[in-house]
Amino acid sequence: MASGSIAAFTPEATVTLTAGTTSSATTLGGAGPSLLVYNATSGTAFLRLGATTTLTATTADLPIPPASRVMLGVGATVSAAAVVLSAGSGTVYLSRGSGAAY
Repeated sequence: MASGSIAAFTPEATVTLTAGTTSSATTLGGAGPSLLVYNATSGTAFLRLGATTTLTATTADLPIPPASRVMLGVGATVSAAAVVLSAGSGTVYLSRGSGAAY
């Protein structure tokens, strides 16, 4: 691939997280350096990443707007995610893989 080119995102594993106004955590699948987060809810999702499912997300963490997706670069030690919603409940999808464009 040419220098400066952008590789399409290739997912390795996707996990779903049932989110609500209380923090929920899950173990991420895959091992790639990219994480695509899709907030399929009608509320803002707040995301915290770490190495254990004892994480607790708060409204001070990374906001993911409703019905939106965000691509993040993640380190090898990131193996878990926690999410809390500003309101309501629903599903947040976390897809780990490689690439930088979706």
